[in-house]
Amino acid sequence: MTTPIPAEGRVDLRLDWGGDAVLGAEVRSRRPQPQRLLLGQPPAHALAVIPRLYSLCGDAQTVAVEALLSLVEGGTVDADRASGWAERIRLENIREHLWRLGLDWPGIAGEAPQPGPLRELLAGRERFAQDRDAARAWALQTSITLFGDAAVSWLDHGDPQAFDRWLHDAPTVLAVLLRGLQPRLAGLGRSQAPLFRDADLEPLVRDVLPRLRDDPEFHWRPDWRGRVFEMGPLARNRERPLVASLLAQRGAADSWIRVVARVLELAQGLHSLVEGAAAAHALAWQLRGDEAVVVLEMARGVLLHWIQVDSGRIGDYRIVAPTEWNFHPRGPMLEGLLQLRGSDEQRLRDAVALQVMALDPCVQYQLEIVHA
Repeated sequence: MTTPIPAEGRVDLRLDWGGDAVLGAEVRSRRPQPQRLLLGQPPAHALAVIPRLYSLCGDAQTVAVEALLSLVEGGTVDADRASGWAERIRLENIREHLWRLGLDWPGIAGEAPQPGPLRELLAGRERFAQDRDAARAWALQTSITLFGDAAVSWLDHGDPQAFDRWLHDAPTVLAVLLRGLQPRLAGLGRSQAPLFRDADLEPLVRDVLPRLRDDPEFHWRPDWRGRVFEMGPLARNRERPLVASLLAQRGAADSWIRVVARVLELAQGLHSLVEGAAAAHALAWQLRGDEAVVVLEMARGVLLHWIQVDSGRIGDYRIVAPTEWNFHPRGPMLEGLLQLRGSDEQRLRDAVALQVMALDPCVQYQLEIVHA
């Protein structure tokens, strides 16, 4: 009997284990594409299908479809709508970070879950999107709960030493969680994969449109100019002093730096709500003839939607999610797996779980260990 693959897909991992070290590894993504549900339908049908099919980061998926429809139907993307989309994605990113840091990581670390801030955001997100005062009050209280009163000392100035002092001295539940995770994550999942920059969204969207049209396998194994990038919070925050300092110290990305980048991005998101700042706009698009492509940043990394329209009907529709980059057959997950050492199989499985969680906490995976 086979297990059905969820709509969000699954990643298959295979390790060839020599008893004390991993001798070889394979990574394969099995995330389904939506074509069979959309072919021959009006473009607007995608808005009814895709957000329900891909529930992870559902707001980002919805925004990508809405932006594509704007291009197909109107030839451009309205600036006011783009600002509203950016606000939705900001709140969704904060929600995802609260979920992983408040529920998933405590479960792995044996700590009590902290659902309070997430529950409050889920209850108030529609109001927060419209009421900045309500969003500010919630964000301020959440920031104090998670980071204490001194959070801005390392957020505003990007001071690695201030972060270290907070990490080792703060009594908040988040600091306690991270203190327990640091020795387990440091050095795990090391990768030299290039880190994608927001500034490259525009050239990326120009380059990938012909690749999507001409290469039917591109969405399974994407690359840009021959390189496979790591996507997500670490890539977005690579140049911030705290993350840049850790990368310089360690010489490569690892699971600890990825979690620190997620924590930093959560702090930044909350701080931006407290300050009443506009949500950052990380969205690019291209319309060429009967094709349109939209690329945007979401919590897990870069999301790409491409549509081809034929006589007013969907002729093709493909999605490239961050999973396809981070779990590419020669991407950052593979690099980390190849460096695993250990003579205990259960500890090896635990190390893989930590590495997957740090790189992309939304991914479901199946691990096969072959005794070489």
